[in-house]
Amino acid sequence: MTTTKALDGTIRVGEAIARVLEEAEIDMIFGIIGGDSWMLFDALNEHTDTVRAVLVREESLAGVMAEVYGRLTGRPGVVYGQGAWIIANALLGTLEAHLSSSPMLLLADLTDGGHLSHHGSYQTGAGDYGGFDARQALGGVVKRVMVAHNGPQAVQSVQLAIKHALAGERGPIAVLFSSSALRTKVGPDAHPVIYPTRRYLTEQRAVPTDAELRQFLDTLRDARRPVIIAGNGVRISNAYPQLQRLAERYAMPVATSGGGKGVFPEVHELALGVCGTFGRPIANAVVGQADLLLVLGSRLAPPDTANENPLLVDPGRQTIIQLDIEPRNASWTFPADQTLIGDVRATLDRLLALDIDAPNPTALEPRHRVLHEARAMHGWFDVDASYSDDVPLLPERIVKLLNTTLPDDAMVTCDAGENRLFMMHLFQTKRAGNYLQSAGIGGMGYAIPAALAAKLVDRSRPVVAVCGDGGFGMSMNGLLTALEQDIPIVVVVLNNAALGWVYNGLGKRQITAELGHYDYAAISRAMGCGGTRVETSEQLTAALEEALADHGRPWVIDVVTALDEKHSFLQVTSPLAR
Repeated sequence: MTTTKALDGTIRVGEAIARVLEEAEIDMIFGIIGGDSWMLFDALNEHTDTVRAVLVREESLAGVMAEVYGRLTGRPGVVYGQGAWIIANALLGTLEAHLSSSPMLLLADLTDGGHLSHHGSYQTGAGDYGGFDARQALGGVVKRVMVAHNGPQAVQSVQLAIKHALAGERGPIAVLFSSSALRTKVGPDAHPVIYPTRRYLTEQRAVPTDAELRQFLDTLRDARRPVIIAGNGVRISNAYPQLQRLAERYAMPVATSGGGKGVFPEVHELALGVCGTFGRPIANAVVGQADLLLVLGSRLAPPDTANENPLLVDPGRQTIIQLDIEPRNASWTFPADQTLIGDVRATLDRLLALDIDAPNPTALEPRHRVLHEARAMHGWFDVDASYSDDVPLLPERIVKLLNTTLPDDAMVTCDAGENRLFMMHLFQTKRAGNYLQSAGIGGMGYAIPAALAAKLVDRSRPVVAVCGDGGFGMSMNGLLTALEQDIPIVVVVLNNAALGWVYNGLGKRQITAELGHYDYAAISRAMGCGGTRVETSEQLTAALEEALADHGRPWVIDVVTALDEKHSFLQVTSPLAR
């Protein structure tokens, strides 16, 4: 097939990059204009119908928004701006993308002054004397750093960065532009030649061989107590229906890793919830009693296995079969009896197509019986405190009210800290794909920008950010972006005037763990958002209903929350990990 050139005339580099994004169907970028980055933002003025430039108030918002955009759409999220501030401020989302395999691009100008870079131009990141080395600074937190020194190289680097962000185990790619690259033009005679972006983006979904899949099916049929551990790879591959079909076909209970929470509806009769250090008792019990573990898109990191406790995962007594797109992830923490290297969705599609003989329902009855017995013994998602009306409200009660009040289609984003542990442990997801948290790096200040991006990706569903007062203080400037960009999200703040995880972890020796007492609803109203401060169960339910009904503006619900060691992260920490 003949590959035609992408350009039939001479255009600015910024315009050529805008066309690359357009052709790759990347319809948003996030950032702040500064330095030489104005050249791309200026070009995007001619592409407002296809590529939306979202101005944020600080680059950390842009980084998280780009990461979430990539995780939800499967297309690389783009954060763009001046190199110094991308490095200084946008690394929360970058680290999450790197550790959670989200496709992402960091596009940054080096502000190097072109031919004067060797004299240490102001804010230069070219690595010369008198400046800083942007390439080295980013090298440890992205899959690859590319530096463009001229116009054609700049355009082609963006094309290849999109390809690399999506190839194999996905992740962030950085492209750094020299000032001399951005200030030029490119045309049909450019060298290297600029080809159409789509020619670099042919979709390839690796699948194990049929022989390998049949070997797995034989092992599965012989198992008495098979269990699935589903990780973030299911989300990356968008394999939600395939996972559910496989689980139902073989009556296999489904536990998730922390990063995988939300990939399987936790109202489903086969759902166990999260396993591991902060896992549900039923999840850890059923996983620990399994004779076969099918691990889908998870590295089985220490938090997912209660610090590799053999009572939970033990290759000496359990058969482990691990499916992952990245060969290094399989048999990483535990030796697997069989490794299947491939994309989760494509592999499960092929597996289900090969397995044309439906299992005998009678043969599956023991598996259902074991699950029902485990639920009777260990419970499911509620605890006694879920129904308490103590004031201040207990975190367990707040999570229960979110469970019962939020609509089934609501997207929930979570922050870091003790509030996230309660959500991960007790919140019951109703639909696959409607829950996000910073499980890769676990950074505070994640929930609000994640909610902003989720709402931009799909405006038809309500989006609720759940955070503590510590995380809210880090990211409340996101409310300004929500107002300016017309992004009506709901923010629920568990306000206990402390860094709860630290406070309760230190016991009597609290050091720098207490925060001030603030009315975050009043702060929200002063910004122009809706805001309600609540102290009782009835008030919280009413506030959620009011906020969700107001589709025109962001809303903050400030929940006065108990700070109590008896209702702390210690209560959601598995005895297996203590």
